[in-house]
Amino acid sequence: MYFEDFQIGQKWESKGRTITEADVVLFTGLTGALNPLFLDEDYAKTTRFKGRILPGLLTASIGVGLTYQLPSDPFGEGFVALTKLEINAKKPVKIGDTLKALVEVVNKQEREKDGKVYLKISVINQNKEEVMTLNMEILANKRS
Repeated sequence: MYFEDFQIGQKWESKGRTITEADVVLFTGLTGALNPLFLDEDYAKTTRFKGRILPGLLTASIGVGLTYQLPSDPFGEGFVALTKLEINAKKPVKIGDTLKALVEVVNKQEREKDGKVYLKISVINQNKEEVMTLNMEILANKRS
C-alpha cells in the first residue's frame, strides 16, 4: 500500500493460524533460542506456565506474518521498510493455539516523498484473548 492508501482508524482482521510443533522447532533451531521452556515439556511443566510456550519473538513474527497476508497488502507495493517495532507480550502462547492479527492504522506522518504509518497489531488467540501487542512504524512511498 502507498502512504495515501492508509487511513487513520482503518482496521483489518487476518485469517487464523494454528501453531505447530514444527513452528517451534524450526524457529528455535534457526535463531538458536534453545531454551528448555520452548523445547523440553518435562522441564516446562515445572514452571509457572505448566508446559512449553512459544518464544515471544516467534509470536511477534507470526503476528507480522499474518499482517503481510492481509488482502489489503500493507507490505506490498509502496512499502519501503519496517522502521520500528515495539513488542508487548501479555499472555503465553502454546502449541495448538490459533492466532489472528487485528491491525489498526493509528497515525500517519507525511514527509516529502513518503510517509510514516503507525500500525497497532493485536495478536489474539482462539479464546479472543490478546496475547501480544505490536506497535509498528513503517515507511511507505507516496504514489507520485
